[in-house]
Amino acid sequence: MIDVCFFADEVSKDFDHAVKLGVEAGANTIEIRGGLWEDNVTTIDNDGVKRMQDVLAKYNARVTCIGSPFGKCDINSLEEYEKHRRYFDRMIELAHAFETHIIRGFMFWKPNRKTDKSRPDLREYIDQIVEKMSPIIPIAESANVTLSIENEGSTLLGTCQEVKTAIDALGNSPALTVCWDVMNGVHSGEIPYPDGYNCIRGLVTHFHVKPNAKKKMNPVGTTNIIYEDLLTAVISDGFSGAASIEHWGTPDLMLQGIRELRQAIDQMQVN
Repeated sequence: MIDVCFFADEVSKDFDHAVKLGVEAGANTIEIRGGLWEDNVTTIDNDGVKRMQDVLAKYNARVTCIGSPFGKCDINSLEEYEKHRRYFDRMIELAHAFETHIIRGFMFWKPNRKTDKSRPDLREYIDQIVEKMSPIIPIAESANVTLSIENEGSTLLGTCQEVKTAIDALGNSPALTVCWDVMNGVHSGEIPYPDGYNCIRGLVTHFHVKPNAKKKMNPVGTTNIIYEDLLTAVISDGFSGAASIEHWGTPDLMLQGIRELRQAIDQMQVN
């Protein structure tokens, strides 16, 4: 069954406190990004990693996804690209240290993302995406990790269809999978189910759960879709990962989201 996960830095900037509260609320796995005391996944050193491992052991929790910023960079900036290449090398080290194979990532900022809400014509960028991402794939394959690409509206890949287009262009390596952020797809104008999901069926390795306007898990945004149906769909297609609570607002709301997700998954097991 699906693990209950959350972004630790949205509960507390103190990793120990975040894990404690999240586990008490019903989570058993963690997605790490920031809030690693004074560090984040791009700056934490090996001593910090050991400190994190001790915290996880204390609360009987584990990291299921490295919430890396890899790929959130300008596709036309060689300097930014090279910096993110170095990030990816470190993300692999963190994945091995925490015994997970999932590294969340992105594929490049969308031009004028702060002022233009329209989706870009991916045909204009697909050759650049292939050029920039192709060297990453054999590195991920040899390290036995998967770069789980999140559909994110501020990037070139905001919808499931766009993510699938890029994965197809890159040769459908098992080292490229999907972090399905359902609400990001909705905000990018995509109907999440069945339209969006049909594009990424069998490719999902991680799953983000964001709240609706009432700060509740269900329904998804302004649709009549509930997360349980989406989770059932991915399970039926082989998914065995974690669903991660993200961007619920305050730490208390994050913990409320964990409780709602735990209750939903427990009920799915009963049914």
